[in-house]
Amino acid sequence: MTDLVQESSATGRQRMPRAFWALWTGSLLNRLGYLIQPFLALFLSGRWHLSPGTVGLVLASFGAGAVVSQPLGGWLADRWGGRRTLVAGLLATAATAMTIPWAGTLPTLVGAVVLYGLTVDLYRPALAALVVATVPGEHRARAFGLIFWAVNLGSAVAGLAGGVMAERGFVLLFAADAASCVIFALVAVRLLPPDRRAGARDGGRGGAGPVSDALLWAVTGTFLVFAVLLVQAYVTMPLIMLDQGLPATAYGLVIAVNPIVILVVQPLLVGRLASWPRMPVYAGSLAVTGVGFGLLAAARDVPVYVLAVLVWTVGEIGVATVGPTLVTEIARPGSEGRYSGLFGMAYGASSLVGPLVGAAVLDAAGPTALWVTCAAAGVAAAAAAVALRGAVVRRTASARLG
Repeated sequence: MTDLVQESSATGRQRMPRAFWALWTGSLLNRLGYLIQPFLALFLSGRWHLSPGTVGLVLASFGAGAVVSQPLGGWLADRWGGRRTLVAGLLATAATAMTIPWAGTLPTLVGAVVLYGLTVDLYRPALAALVVATVPGEHRARAFGLIFWAVNLGSAVAGLAGGVMAERGFVLLFAADAASCVIFALVAVRLLPPDRRAGARDGGRGGAGPVSDALLWAVTGTFLVFAVLLVQAYVTMPLIMLDQGLPATAYGLVIAVNPIVILVVQPLLVGRLASWPRMPVYAGSLAVTGVGFGLLAAARDVPVYVLAVLVWTVGEIGVATVGPTLVTEIARPGSEGRYSGLFGMAYGASSLVGPLVGAAVLDAAGPTALWVTCAAAGVAAAAAAVALRGAVVRRTASARLG
């Protein structure tokens, strides 16, 4: 852990700024309450007694809101300020979360889930913008890696606690999730510096906005492929394992490898990943992720599944460490929130696209074809990232000069 809380520099060992640790601590505390999304399907089927098809439609409504959440949060962060947007987004998430358990009709429930999806990621682009504002450029990859590690630690604990809470009543899940958002908001108000005036954030640089930035959309496209691959771990992989005669406990064991590997391996890798050139790390991580899913084509028992999860998790660590940093580096000054929001929109889009594409390939061609397609998609995304390297290098060099 010592290596996690210190920075390498030419002048010795330099600690991260205090404001960064406020963001890191808030992220950890917030993720300890990450209880609604993992257990929402159980709430819908158990409390509401909805059919699987209806559950899928309600979850899709969450995805529809989530697609808009990060771009909206990024726009607010650049126009309104990172700390204000972070606090407002967290409080809005807490409020919308508590509307779900009290919904009285199915249309009301769907509306509450859409609102929750719309607010749940408002804070993420603001968080990225605040990292840019508080952490020197040469240390940002490590900063994003540390936050990713904290998020996974909190999620692992939340998964264990959520099962216990769900048995005592689903309202506890929503209350705990809302409380964690409020706590993060209080940490931000207490420990983060006030936002600068909007004029000070504009950067004084003209040019097209992020919506018309072809390089941003190209990088985001590669990230969308990555996100769609990850969705298969929670949608098609469990279905295939059950069809192979493996029990649900086997799936639970296999999928638990992912957070365990992140918690153990990322502290060992984050320093190296942060010091290497961005695009080769990003492209290589995309390829490793695809290869990991491709290994599932040979999986018939738990050990092979575990190996596949281990491989793709190493790729996930690389993408999660370098991807957010890369996007803030190609962003025009004063646009980091909007760039991060459009990039993060891929997560929401993957929650809509991933299940549809994965299920369609599985139904039409079977599991082997699905996993081979996943491998090909990961390698293709990596090749696209390699092709973008020159444009990214020119953009980042121009940013440093300008």
